[in-house]
Amino acid sequence: MGRVRSPDDPTAADGPAIEPAPDDERLTDGPAAAVARRPAPRWHEAPAGLRPVRLRRIGPLAPTGPFAVVDVETTGLDPRTDRIVEVAVVRCDERGEVSSEWSSLVQPERDPGPTGVHGITADDLAAAPRFAEVAEVLAAQLDGTVVTAHNLAFDARFLHEEWQRAGIDRPRLPGLCTLTLSRDLHPGRPDGYSLAACAADAGIDQPDAHRALADARVTASLLGSLLDSVPRGRRPWPRRRLRLR
Repeated sequence: MGRVRSPDDPTAADGPAIEPAPDDERLTDGPAAAVARRPAPRWHEAPAGLRPVRLRRIGPLAPTGPFAVVDVETTGLDPRTDRIVEVAVVRCDERGEVSSEWSSLVQPERDPGPTGVHGITADDLAAAPRFAEVAEVLAAQLDGTVVTAHNLAFDARFLHEEWQRAGIDRPRLPGLCTLTLSRDLHPGRPDGYSLAACAADAGIDQPDAHRALADARVTASLLGSLLDSVPRGRRPWPRRRLRLR
């Protein structure tokens, strides 16, 4: 995808664009100021078709949705050489309420990788469609939404590589990371910010962990909980700007 473009970029996709914070709105003292002064990342290995929802301290900040909560299971951790074996999307409205679900196994054209983690075997994938065969349906699930995931950069980079292999150019969409939002709302959490830890802190059960649809459902529930805990409309969101990590 190259570099992330700001929401006011005329070439960016239409949708619920969120304005970046101008420099004079950053915090000016205290530990948070040092965080706020860090430059926004330049995504030389950026997720395709995504730009981060960046929040400033005042203004129309809250994304209006709908949200498409995405999770992928993969053969490994390197998006350049590993492949997606399962993908799921849970769509939510502006309140974080689930409106639809979709998932599919994906033929990686290689071994399934860590079966002990995701539980997906070569036999499960024998009749699965290739990514190019589900790409159109997946795109329809994502278009017109704020694409959301827990550790969005991981899922988005894998999707980027799969889109590239399939020869498909994707429009830019806003993206929101629940891991980053959790860090901003609950700094210093001693048990960390894994999906399991964030879900447990919010009182959300996580059955069948590391399957795409199950994890997307948990992330959607977490999203709803996080949206309930931040100001909406024209009131401030967390004081630090959100950044994909």
